[in-house]
Amino acid sequence: MKNILNKIEFHYTYLIIAIGFILTGYFYNLIIFTSLILIHELGHYLMCLKYKVKVNKIIIYPYGGLLKLEDIVNRDIDEELLIAIMGIFFQTMYYTVILILYKNNYIREYIFNIYTMYHYSMLIFNILPIYPLDGFKIFNLILSKVFYYKLSNYLSFIISIIMIIIIFIKGINNYSYMMIIFILIDNTYKYYKGLKYLYNKFILERYLYKYNYNKIKIIDDKNKMYKNKSHIFKIGNKYIKEKDYLRTFFS
Repeated sequence: MKNILNKIEFHYTYLIIAIGFILTGYFYNLIIFTSLILIHELGHYLMCLKYKVKVNKIIIYPYGGLLKLEDIVNRDIDEELLIAIMGIFFQTMYYTVILILYKNNYIREYIFNIYTMYHYSMLIFNILPIYPLDGFKIFNLILSKVFYYKLSNYLSFIISIIMIIIIFIKGINNYSYMMIIFILIDNTYKYYKGLKYLYNKFILERYLYKYNYNKIKIIDDKNKMYKNKSHIFKIGNKYIKEKDYLRTFFS
């Protein structure tokens, strides 16, 4: 527990919201809101421990948390999906416990209503396909099962931008809402800037390490490599194994 506490960092935008809650006397709101975020991130963190993914930092934002991971790009897609989904699962289980306590008269209706409001608003918001929300990660990983890695990343970025525009139009008159939107814009821009690095890391890992996949895809361009498949490169009339092709490319 001490290890995870040392990794938690509160973003300045969260602190602004927290100060606003305190100054207006909404202490219960702050505690409940924060507890939902922490439980959500605990779900991600425990699944990272299971799959030996190094967590460098857990940043707490007004809309939720963000785990800064040190991990390989070519991790199994299903493992990554479990890491992404587990936050939603933990939050839902936490809310279920609160619901049971409320039904048995251990929690007042006023407190339960606050839990309900924040739980569903955070849950709905988190499944939006906007970077770095869980919905984006899940959407991106599903795309990676269908499309080649580079294309799935760019498609995810485009969808993220479209969704940001939609919620920007809907929340233009809400100050706190706009602050969250600008955080998402900043993170999405950083994601876009890092796409080339991500792709280079993706192919470098495929060259350096041995990955065994059940599916094999014949392609003619390294830009069309899939995350969950092995490849045979067709260059003219020649067929070259993935490792041999990448060795020639890197040399």
